[in-house]
Amino acid sequence: MASPGPQSSQGDRRTGWPSLDEVLQGAHELPRWIGWRLRALVATVLLACGLFFLLAHWLSTQPHLPFALKATPEGLVKIQNVDTPSLMHLEGRVLDGVRLDRPVESGVQTLSTPIELLSLQRSARWIIDPDLRQRHLQLHERMGALLQAAAGQNMKVALDLRHTPDESVTITPVTWAGLSPLFWLLGLLSIAVFGVGAVVLLAGPQWRNVAFAALALSQSGQLMFIAIENNLDLFAPVWFVQLDMQLRLVFDLVGAAALVQIAVLHPHRMTGWGWYAALAWLSALGLWLGLSQLDSTLNWWVVQSGCVGLSIAAISLMTASFHIEPHPFTLMMRRLVVVAVLTWLLLSLAIWRGVTRADMQLNITNFGVLTWQVFAAMAVLLSPYLSRSRPILQEFSLLAASSTIAASLDLLFVAVFSLGQFTSMTLSLFFSFGLYLIIRRWVMTRLPGRDSLTMERLFQRLYRIAREVERQPDTLDASLMRLMRELFDPLEVTLVPGEVGHTALRGNGSVLLVPIPGWGIRPAAARHVLVLKHSHKGQRLFTSEDARLAERVMEQLYRALSFDQAVEQGRSEERLRIAQDLHDDIGARLLTLMYQAPNAEIEEYIRHTIQDLKTLTRGLAAQSHLLSEAAGEWKRDLSQRLAAARCELDWHMFQDTDLTLTMVQWSALTRIMRELVSNAISHAKAKRVQVKLRLENDRLTLSVEDNGMGRAPATWSHGLGLGGVRKRVKQLGGNVRWLEVEPKGIRCEVVIDYFSGSSGMTGTGTGAHPGGTHPGPDSQFSSH
Repeated sequence: MASPGPQSSQGDRRTGWPSLDEVLQGAHELPRWIGWRLRALVATVLLACGLFFLLAHWLSTQPHLPFALKATPEGLVKIQNVDTPSLMHLEGRVLDGVRLDRPVESGVQTLSTPIELLSLQRSARWIIDPDLRQRHLQLHERMGALLQAAAGQNMKVALDLRHTPDESVTITPVTWAGLSPLFWLLGLLSIAVFGVGAVVLLAGPQWRNVAFAALALSQSGQLMFIAIENNLDLFAPVWFVQLDMQLRLVFDLVGAAALVQIAVLHPHRMTGWGWYAALAWLSALGLWLGLSQLDSTLNWWVVQSGCVGLSIAAISLMTASFHIEPHPFTLMMRRLVVVAVLTWLLLSLAIWRGVTRADMQLNITNFGVLTWQVFAAMAVLLSPYLSRSRPILQEFSLLAASSTIAASLDLLFVAVFSLGQFTSMTLSLFFSFGLYLIIRRWVMTRLPGRDSLTMERLFQRLYRIAREVERQPDTLDASLMRLMRELFDPLEVTLVPGEVGHTALRGNGSVLLVPIPGWGIRPAAARHVLVLKHSHKGQRLFTSEDARLAERVMEQLYRALSFDQAVEQGRSEERLRIAQDLHDDIGARLLTLMYQAPNAEIEEYIRHTIQDLKTLTRGLAAQSHLLSEAAGEWKRDLSQRLAAARCELDWHMFQDTDLTLTMVQWSALTRIMRELVSNAISHAKAKRVQVKLRLENDRLTLSVEDNGMGRAPATWSHGLGLGGVRKRVKQLGGNVRWLEVEPKGIRCEVVIDYFSGSSGMTGTGTGAHPGGTHPGPDSQFSSH
């Protein structure tokens, strides 16, 4: 979810979108496309707010009795919280029904509707028995007919009171002032959850963020329906009762299926994720199509079990994902889902067992479901923000588990032991808080800590810093500040000019001084010192071990930079020597052969070979290449090759910035283009070759398309030629694929994300990202 979630060490590196974490922390420079997405987000939130206030206006016009109703253990409905002083004598009376006597031509017509416990049931979704659900609908139909008839008589109706004379009351609109505080709280929480889902989706339109948005939308819809039901009570229209049952069923299934998709995509993508996600969504769709009417008790339990089954599948996939690549966010999400599933089961069982006391079953279906939905919505709302700090992840998961256990125990005590509401809540809070205190230290010591993860990635981070400093020496200070924050988590890191002989402690360990020497990449006078204050957010002092660790970090970085400078210098000298030898030896011999050529055709062929050799030697001798200059050389080179073969070149080039290519980048791209064009000439017998080179948002795309006779690239045997293309693309951290084009021909597509960091120096083909992180895979391209 962009999720809504934390960065992964092997995250999504194939897409240019920043993750739901970089957007929230501001750690990534905002892309150029944020303008229209920001406008879309504002429009979406404003639309949600507008719909919310339209709903509030509609609710304010709905009918309302001047008192509240309460269920008793005997299954009766009593009047309480009377609003009108003249009706205070009705407090505590049993209400059997509402009646309307209206004159007609033949006399007086009496319309009545009984008031039962089912009338107080807010949602038919949580009524297990289909007969009771049908009775619930009939009660609302009769109330709707009575209200329609009363509209012509100033909404005056008679109350059928047990053992008390009937009382006439006026049904009035709710009005804005009559909307309950719970409606506003749940409505605002619903908008907040919906807004977070929209933020995650618009910040990174990826499949995992689509799943998070679906999960957020389902929880937002649940909260909005509960908020509306809280104000309608007896007078919910029939169409709303039916819509509520269907949509809340859909929301439950969508949320469960979305959990599976999130589990296989975040924090990293699992193999075969598409099949898992498709199976989850098809299962949810099948449950809805086959059982949406809930026309039997078995069907209701099958739907509940289906939601549980999908959630258990998500838990299993999270466990497998954690074994592949441990991540604290996976642990937190797994614990939250486990607690939510257990509470869902307990809630379902409590409603089933609560039939022995109708009032208790009513309270569980109304308030127990409300508690569960608020917990689920809060987990969705906070999950993107919790990824900022692993200690917060761990602490929140424990607190959330404890609070949910408290709510579950409260439902259990009420449903099974018939305890009073105050007694059950007190006992549940006591047990859950005691459990939290007992297991907190044990659990926290066994969760993956910040230091262990940082130490595992330390050398990788140092190497990436060295790569970045080689390209941009001015980034050294900022990179080291980020690394020190990751190592020691201080309250404050300050960069000040000055010189310190070695890493030192000050203020009895409250301050750590880390010198940053010049190391030949800037003048010795321009030296700085990092001042770190209060380690681990002020929870402990710096120690001598911390100082030695910081010193070793600086030494290792110095060695990496020195080694790379020496290696690059050696490579540069060797390239220059090879270029000189090629020019002086091979070039001279080719020139002699050209003058001795027996005919004009061979002379022209040797002339083109000499031109290719000049291009190669210029590239080897040059210290750096601007992309625009290199593109000009590539175009001239390809034009000469294709012209000799009587083949047309169609060249297209776009770049939003002019990068300086490394030798690895220049050499790899040069050979890729030559090999692809050579294949088009010699194997495909093409008459036209189209080359498109595009650099945009640090994403390089190369497309070489011909109109030759080549077909079925999947069946090709990749020898030295195509195998070399794959190897060089992988060296740059990119992906390549060959496709058929119509009516004939082949197109080769090469995509390299984060091209400025694709130095190809790691030897792994991953390509270092300047920021030191890789977003998780999300691309249609694959390296064959």
